Amino acid sequence: MTTPVAVVTGGSRGIGRAFVLECARRDYAVVLTHRGRGTDAEETVRAVEEIGGRAVAVVADVTTDEGVAAVQSAAGDLGAVSLLVNNAGILAHGELGETTDELWDDAFAIHVKAPMKLTRALRDDLAATGGAVLNLSSTGGVVGSVHGVSYGASKAAVIGLTKTLARELAPHVRVNAVAPGPVATDMYASIPADEQTAVEDETPLKRIADPAEIARTGLDVSSWPNVTGQVIVSDGGRVM
Repeated sequence: MTTPVAVVTGGSRGIGRAFVLECARRDYAVVLTHRGRGTDAEETVRAVEEIGGRAVAVVADVTTDEGVAAVQSAAGDLGAVSLLVNNAGILAHGELGETTDELWDDAFAIHVKAPMKLTRALRDDLAATGGAVLNLSSTGGVVGSVHGVSYGASKAAVIGLTKTLARELAPHVRVNAVAPGPVATDMYASIPADEQTAVEDETPLKRIADPAEIARTGLDVSSWPNVTGQVIVSDGGRVM
């Protein structure tokens, strides 16, 4: 039996690493992209190998043609891609008066342009395998973001991209999105304890998600044969 292939962008740490590991647990060979900073990608590959999986880390700026080509090449060595997880992102802080054109362009490049480019590049593989695309939005894209206009607007655009591609690529490829609220990543752990407590107190379920929960949610919805164009909100009830 041919091993299915998944591509996970921004897969070296945080939610991205959780997606890589969950893909491996579900018997995908994984291509993960990263920006070449530190040893996170190597550690993620080792973690996959420790559970008996296979992962290849690729240094790639997926907003560029060169980066997309590098991903295609690495994936092509493993087989036809049947799952694309567009996870790479930046936390573009700044209210309107603080938002530069560069910050705006960077947010839309990584959150919207890169998923479009990768889906376009891999669409033949995805169609041939009856595959799926999963885009990472945010509750900030659903109801507006406390992180600022660039983040909120670009994550909202992810939802529009998801629904439009779901229509265009049907019936051969399913396209869905996950919109997490606060997640227990290293970034979240770095904020003061009293702020973490406040976030949890404001959440109906009185907890925040573990990255692995977001990964399981995303891969579950990506496996459902009759679901496309949907945005699954995983936020403990914060925007209910």
